[in-house]
Amino acid sequence: MGMITSCGLLPVQLVERVPGVHVRCLDASRCYVRIMSLDPDVGFDSVEWYNLHAESVVQRHESIRATDANAWLKQELRAPPANALDVGAGAGRDSVWLNSLGYNVLAVEPSPRMAAHAQRLGRSKQIEWIDDRLPYLTKVTARKVKFDLILVSSVWMHVRPNDRVPALAALLHLLSSGGMLAIAFCHGNSSANRPFFECRGEEIIDIATGLGAQLVKYTKGIAAPMSPPWVQILLRRPII
Repeated sequence: MGMITSCGLLPVQLVERVPGVHVRCLDASRCYVRIMSLDPDVGFDSVEWYNLHAESVVQRHESIRATDANAWLKQELRAPPANALDVGAGAGRDSVWLNSLGYNVLAVEPSPRMAAHAQRLGRSKQIEWIDDRLPYLTKVTARKVKFDLILVSSVWMHVRPNDRVPALAALLHLLSSGGMLAIAFCHGNSSANRPFFECRGEEIIDIATGLGAQLVKYTKGIAAPMSPPWVQILLRRPII
């Protein structure tokens, strides 16, 4: 959890340079600092970061249509009726898209501020929302429901390296026989504005195939000059 502390003894300009620090000034003499919880090794608490930056993140995500962001999945989607799990659903852009295709959607979003935007946009009516998070998705797993599609978009770069094996194990366990796990993310370096962990598509594939998954599709590239490279991975749980 974050904490609030007075920063009256330090210049605001200096405090703002510290990674993971969010400064809010009430007036010229009273400023407060919110320090995001640090991972024991490296990086910040991603849920806290999204709470602080929810509005800008939602604006950026909503500027891209779900049909465009998920075009790479178009030929692979199972015909409805089917169950879909949207992990890290944000404001629900992709959840609404899946619901429009006829899927029964469970949206997972641990950030209260992001979930609040989904409610503001009227996306809580036909989609069920749940507060849960990787690596274990404890609440979702307790339901004992299997999913034909699990979407993990713009999430994986926030998963700590030590959590990746249990995270993939939990996701694959939630798939139905023949179900698909779609993981998409952009590479990035951890900083005050981008709380990412270094990750590679090959690592995901190695872990997932070691757990019994089948690789269906693996693509990567650069969307535009000066943009971070993106990765798209589609995995299948073998038909039993």
